[in-house]
Amino acid sequence: MHGQRWHVERWSQRVHIGGNGDVCKRMVFTVVADSDRLDFVSFFERVDWDWPLKWRNRVSVEVRTSTNGGSGGVRLDTTHQWTERLVKTFVHFDRAMRRGEKITLTAEVCWPAMCLPFVRGRGPDVFLVSFTDVTSLVEHVVVLPKGWQVNYEELGLTEGEDSYAIATSLNRDGRVEAALTARDVPGHRKIGLKLDRRPVAAG
Repeated sequence: MHGQRWHVERWSQRVHIGGNGDVCKRMVFTVVADSDRLDFVSFFERVDWDWPLKWRNRVSVEVRTSTNGGSGGVRLDTTHQWTERLVKTFVHFDRAMRRGEKITLTAEVCWPAMCLPFVRGRGPDVFLVSFTDVTSLVEHVVVLPKGWQVNYEELGLTEGEDSYAIATSLNRDGRVEAALTARDVPGHRKIGLKLDRRPVAAG
C-alpha cells in the first residue's frame, strides 16, 4: 500500500554460523510508524554466491511480537517475495499502527548453506545491515563455528567520525563472537563486519 512509512529505532542481530555453513539469525528490532496508518513492515535477506535455488523451500522466516511475561511472543502473518537469491519478508500487523506508535519484533531466519563458501575456506565473508533512515542503535554479532579464530574489519564506518565499537570474545559454548555496536547510523549506509578465518600458526 502506498504512503505507509516507518523507521527502525533499534536493531539487535545475532548470526550463528554452523560448521556446515548453515546460518540462523535472530533479529530483535523496534519499529516506529511514520505514517497515519501502518499495516505492515518489511525486511530482506540475501545470499551472495551461486547458492542452489532449489533449496528455497528450506529457508524459514518466523516473526513474533515481543514477550512481556506471559503476554506477547505471538507469531505474526508473513508473506515472502523471492527475486533470485533474495527474499523480502512482509510482516502484517493484526491492528494497524498509528503515527508515532512503536512495536518491537523478533525475527528468526534459518538459511541452509548460506555461508558454505566461507566455512570451506574460499575467502572472507561480509555481514552487512542497512536501513532507510537514521537508526539510533545497531548491535550486530556474528557467532563463529566452534574452534575458529578470526580476523575482522568494520565496514561502512570511519574511526573518529562514526560512533562505534568492535571486539571479539569467547562465549560460554567456547565459540568466538565478533560484535559491532554502532550509534546514529545514517540511512542507506551499509555497515557491518568483514571476517576471515585466522591462519593456523606453523609449528
